[in-house]
Amino acid sequence: MSEIAALREMLKKVVDPDVVRPVATARRSQMSYGCSVPLPAGCQRESVRFNGVPSLRIVPENCSAKRAILLFHSGGYSSGSAADHAAMLATLAMSAEAVGYAVDYRLAPEQPFPAALEDAIESYLGLIETGTDPTGVALVGDSAGGGLALALAQEIARRGLPRVGCLYLISPWVDLTLSGRSYELRRRADPVLSREILRHLASIYLGSQEPTDPRASPLFGSHLGMPPILIHVGSDEVLLSDALAVAERTAIAGGEVSLKVWAEMIHIFPWYFAQLSAGREALAQAGAWISERIMAQERPTMPTTGIELRGK
Repeated sequence: MSEIAALREMLKKVVDPDVVRPVATARRSQMSYGCSVPLPAGCQRESVRFNGVPSLRIVPENCSAKRAILLFHSGGYSSGSAADHAAMLATLAMSAEAVGYAVDYRLAPEQPFPAALEDAIESYLGLIETGTDPTGVALVGDSAGGGLALALAQEIARRGLPRVGCLYLISPWVDLTLSGRSYELRRRADPVLSREILRHLASIYLGSQEPTDPRASPLFGSHLGMPPILIHVGSDEVLLSDALAVAERTAIAGGEVSLKVWAEMIHIFPWYFAQLSAGREALAQAGAWISERIMAQERPTMPTTGIELRGK
């Protein structure tokens, strides 16, 4: 049995894309898997706060203090934590030779929109207040965390704050109107998500707010002035359209964007790097890309656009 087939079998036991799970169940499931993966050897971890926002700091042995990854976790804005993304962040940080920070932003339904974005903004401001150069910062996020990272980058641009070095988005959820074609076309291929589940998660997060608000759906925000963006997404997930749409709008706005669609891979596949060699390869490639883009800030170049479809 292939790695991805074995993972699909495991997921069948804990999630059904046809069934909306209670928030408490989703939280237990995500915490159980994420926290079962150990940190790589040589990584130190500690709890920190940025302007009151709790975060987890991961320090690999080979890291440069001038490089920082600020990660926002997945979970549909209602589950997930810094702890269940610590191992993935550590693996990425080692590859990028950077210090990693995972943000424990407030979750819905207890703290609905815009609490998550407010915490993202405060965590970023708190990080640069420590003396970290913004050009040495990579914003990273998977699924809802990917949408949050992009919304933060847009807010940074709107406020006229110094631009970060780059963004790495994994299966980003950027359109809470759920308008993409892949919500139907990839429905039977996706073992985790469906339009019904995402509609439920959006309602929990948004409450009475409009899903077209770019602070919640950054696909509808301004893509001008974005830093270089790398997007990884699986071919077998309903959020494929979101990733494609971000790449298109960034390119049209004149930004640098690189998109990789990984054949047979599922939603946030790098999070399953302990089981998937493709996940490990994705994190290694992303780490090298982050390192290159952060160093490139010292020597400005003309923006380029590259869209690559990755298959086997």
